[in-house]
Amino acid sequence: MRKVTLSLLTAAGLALGVQSASAADMGRPVYKAPPPQVVAAYNWSGFYLGGHIGYGWSSEEATDIVTGLRSSTDPDGFIGGVQAGYNWQADRWVFGVEGDWSWTGADGGTSLAGRSLTSDHGWYATLTGRVGYAWDSWLWYVKGGAAWADTEYTYGGLGTASDTRVGWTLGTGVEWALGPQWSAKLEYNYLDFGKDTFTFGAFPVDVDTQVHLVKLGLNYRFGGYGKAPVVARY
Repeated sequence: MRKVTLSLLTAAGLALGVQSASAADMGRPVYKAPPPQVVAAYNWSGFYLGGHIGYGWSSEEATDIVTGLRSSTDPDGFIGGVQAGYNWQADRWVFGVEGDWSWTGADGGTSLAGRSLTSDHGWYATLTGRVGYAWDSWLWYVKGGAAWADTEYTYGGLGTASDTRVGWTLGTGVEWALGPQWSAKLEYNYLDFGKDTFTFGAFPVDVDTQVHLVKLGLNYRFGGYGKAPVVARY
């Protein structure tokens, strides 16, 4: 009888131990890996309009064709203006077109063949295509296209000549998204207008002009193009 009782007690103890272990396993928390972080990338697509300020300086050489003498007027001065354009983004690549216009008070002067020669630039304008690479809220880009400049020259007492000169431009810049629709940019432009001949009375003068512009600008983007589809970042 004692053996039977001991066997029953042993079996009951084993059963209780198994049940306790199962209960402990059921109460233990299960940990899962956190989901990947989801980041909304900035989307540069759409129309934009903005303004800019900056500074411009020129390498401008004038040659009196009659005497063969030459000198440099090198006008420089502050600029301020507007720009507008459209971007289309494919993955990280951004393609676009942009036009801008900059008023300037750039002027300079020199002495040529015993006479004073002054140069005044009234405004610059460009129409360019752009190609950029986007990284988060940053956009680095290059641009190139056509350029125009309003110029006026006065040669001693011989008179004044003016013209809207046509050339080409190359540039590069970086743009930073300040928010869903605002962005700021820093940009450099090189404008080359080549050599044109201006006549003052009976005295023709060749003027060869290259312009350098540095611009700090602010753009507003239309249509709520601030964010691209979300992407997972692990």
